[in-house]
Amino acid sequence: MLLFIQGIQSMRLSELLVRRLLTWLGLWAVFCVLVVFAMGRLDVKTEYAAASALVDDLHRGLSSAEPLGNIALQRLRQQLAERKAEQERRETRRELYLISAMLLLMAAGSGVVVWYSLRPALNKPLQQLVQGLRDYEEAERDPSLPPPGLKISDEFRIEEFKRIHDSVSQLINTLNAEQKKSRDLLNRVVDLQERERQAIAQDLHDYFGQSLTSISVNSAFLVRSTQAHTQEAAKAVHDQAQEMMGWLRSSLRELKPHLLLEVSLRDAALDLLDNWAKRHGWYVDFAWAANTPELPKEAPIAVYRTLQEALTNAARHASTKKVKVLAGFDDQTREFILIVENDGLAAKGPITPSLGLTGIRERMASLQGRVFWNTEEDRFVLRCHVPVAEENHAA
Repeated sequence: MLLFIQGIQSMRLSELLVRRLLTWLGLWAVFCVLVVFAMGRLDVKTEYAAASALVDDLHRGLSSAEPLGNIALQRLRQQLAERKAEQERRETRRELYLISAMLLLMAAGSGVVVWYSLRPALNKPLQQLVQGLRDYEEAERDPSLPPPGLKISDEFRIEEFKRIHDSVSQLINTLNAEQKKSRDLLNRVVDLQERERQAIAQDLHDYFGQSLTSISVNSAFLVRSTQAHTQEAAKAVHDQAQEMMGWLRSSLRELKPHLLLEVSLRDAALDLLDNWAKRHGWYVDFAWAANTPELPKEAPIAVYRTLQEALTNAARHASTKKVKVLAGFDDQTREFILIVENDGLAAKGPITPSLGLTGIRERMASLQGRVFWNTEEDRFVLRCHVPVAEENHAA
C-alpha cells in the first residue's frame, strides 16, 4: 500500500523555495535596515562632534589672537581649509570602510540565510528516502526483520519529493509482492516435488516390494530342498533379494521420509544419520538440544531434506569420513539452528554455490529462514536458521 499524505496540501518545490527565500531575505533586510539606521545615527553624532570641535578651536584661536590683519586672516582661512579637508578625508575613508563592511556582511548573511532556509527543505526528505532504501536493503539481507517502509513527514508536502516518495514506495511494494509470489511459487514447487517423490516411492514399493518378496519366499523354499547345487543357487538368490530389499528400503526412506509422520524430527534425523553412516562407512557426531520445540508444518520436511543434501555434499567433497551434526533452539533470535560440519575439505579457496547448496538456500527461503556456509581451516560449516513461531515454542 502506498503512503499518502492526508490533510496537507502539496506544493511545488520552486514555490516552497521562493517562499522560504523571500521570508528569510525579508527578515535579513529588516535587520540590515536597523543596522544602517544605527550606523547613520552614529555618523550624525560623529559629524556633530567634529563640527563642535572645529568651532571650539576657531573660537579659542580668535579669543587669544590680536586684531587680525590681512596676512593673519589669510593664514587662518588656510588653516580652516586644511582642517576641513583633513576631516572630509577621514569621513570619506570611514564611509568607504563602513560601506565595504556592510556589503561583505550582506553578502555573507545572504549566503547563510539561503543555506539555512533551503537546506532543511532539501536535506531531510532526501535523508528519509535514503534511510528507507537502507532499511529495505537490511530487510533483504535478514528476512527476520519486519517489512520495510518509508517514513513520511511534513516535508513531503513538496510535490516533487512526494512523487519520488510515492514512486519509491510503489517500487518497494512491487518488489515485496513479487518476492511473496516467488516464495509462494517456491513452496508450491517444493510441495509438488515432495508429492512426486512420494508417488515414486509408492510405485517402487508396489512394484519392487511385491516382486522381491516373492523372490525371497521362493528362494527360502529352495534353500530347504535336498539338492546341494539347488540350495547353493537358492541361497545366492535369497541373499541378492535381501540385498535388493535393503537397498529399496534405504531408497524409499530417502524419497519418502515416512518416519516424520510417526516420530519427531530428531528421531527421523537420527535414523537418517544411522543408515547413512552404515551405507557410507562414516563416523557421525550427533547432538540435539533438549529445548528444541516442534517446527511448523512444512519445516520438518525442509530440514530433513537439507540434512540429506548436506550429507551428500560431505560425501562428495570431503576427504575424511567424519561429519558433525548439531541442532538446537536459540532463545534470543527464536530460531531453530542446524549446523553440519565435515572435516577434510578437498577444495581450497572460495566456495561456489553448487546445485545442492542452491537447493538448500531455496528451501530455507521458503520458510523465511537463512543459510550461511563458510570454510574454517580444512572444515566446511553449513548453518541453517529457521524461525519458530511463539505457539510452536510454547507447545
